[in-house]
Amino acid sequence: MPPPAGTIQHLVVLMLENRSFDHMLGFLRSDGYAIDGLTGTESNLDSTGVAVTVSNDARYSGDFTPDPGHDFISVNRQIFGNDQGTGEATMSGFVTAYGQMGASSVAQSHQIMKCFSPEKIPVLTTLAQQYAVCDRWFSSVPGPTLPNRSFAHAATSIGRLDMNPIWLGEGETIYELLDKSGVSAKIFFQDATVAMTVKNFLTNQKYFGTLDDFLDACDNGKLPSYSFIEPRYNADGNYAANDQHPDHDVAEGETLIQDVYNAVRQSKLWNNTILLIVYDEHGGLYDHVPPPQTVNPDGKNCADPPFDFTRLGIRVPAIVVSPWVDAGAIDHTQYDHASIAATARKLFLGANWRTNFLTARDQIANPFDAVLTLNAPRTDTANFDAPANRPALARASDPQQIAARAQQQSNLPLSDLQKALVAQTHAVNQSLPPAQQVAASPSEVQTEGDAASFHSQVAAQVLPAKVQKAP
Repeated sequence: MPPPAGTIQHLVVLMLENRSFDHMLGFLRSDGYAIDGLTGTESNLDSTGVAVTVSNDARYSGDFTPDPGHDFISVNRQIFGNDQGTGEATMSGFVTAYGQMGASSVAQSHQIMKCFSPEKIPVLTTLAQQYAVCDRWFSSVPGPTLPNRSFAHAATSIGRLDMNPIWLGEGETIYELLDKSGVSAKIFFQDATVAMTVKNFLTNQKYFGTLDDFLDACDNGKLPSYSFIEPRYNADGNYAANDQHPDHDVAEGETLIQDVYNAVRQSKLWNNTILLIVYDEHGGLYDHVPPPQTVNPDGKNCADPPFDFTRLGIRVPAIVVSPWVDAGAIDHTQYDHASIAATARKLFLGANWRTNFLTARDQIANPFDAVLTLNAPRTDTANFDAPANRPALARASDPQQIAARAQQQSNLPLSDLQKALVAQTHAVNQSLPPAQQVAASPSEVQTEGDAASFHSQVAAQVLPAKVQKAP
């Protein structure tokens, strides 16, 4: 029996970067925990015809340089074994696709089959087991970050599969839809947000805050109805990136997940809140479940490469946390990122939520509040401190290792995503009056530390004073 109508007044979404379901959670499967995970026998052939079996020895960082391909063509190779995306979805092309992406040797291409053992990522796996895991949550697009995050915000990528960071042609977002009904919504970011150039957002900054603002809102019992949290995409010398994008250290993301969970759990709003932890796309990492069909959101297709948006992307981890969720719940319902808007609409738009939607995609998407099945809220708190988890927890919290990760990452060259974010911030900078524009040029931004500084300088000119400095 679900909680009484109106009980849930706050929805919090934390969206991390580029990890597949099997890569993070596949080895949680057991006889007593029947998620659709890994048996340990799944394999792909390499370019020489040798079978490469999944393994549970993924490292926190160091496995995935170069970055695995997750553009549309690479994802076709991974799912179908060909660039065209035709034939049976065998999920057999991950190893050869990584070899074609520039892996230095056939042996290195095997690393794409590495997955995590549960005790190495104890925060994520503990929350999965102590709340609800969704093992049929698919990315919305068989492609990269920006189109998938666009679906999280607007249930469409307006016919785009690319990483061009300018989204001024975007349609209405869930924030604007909720706002029309007097429902508060905000994006909380750290160094950058991929939503900054969405239509109307440049001229209306009320939808943005920092992670510190989110933590304060939890403490003060003043959360917006809908909160979307973005991770830190760049290290700045003091803080390492915590987005978990390969090849960033996964432990930093574990800390972010734990911080967000603790803030919500300790808030007086806990009994009225759902927290969703989800990933934007699979990042080229192995998963064994073929993506299903879906509907085109708005009649917009991509011409190059040709795609009609009637097929979802690869599975990603998704965990629903709430005191109204039964411990150990496993949800086999099909979801994608449009389910975020569908859930927000159902929770906050009243009786007409079914007819008040963004696109055809969120119109048909399943809301995930169905996993709230208890008739009284739980009073327990997730216990991460199992003996097997302690080495990972100690590594994640050790000050010397934290400092070393931050310093080392700040000197790294930029990934494609980080370059896109710099281009996006440059576009924001160029939209400012000349006297407010930051003098730095994107050509001067070469490292993560440079990018973090550039984002901070531009944010100081764009956003209200209370959100100028990200944590």
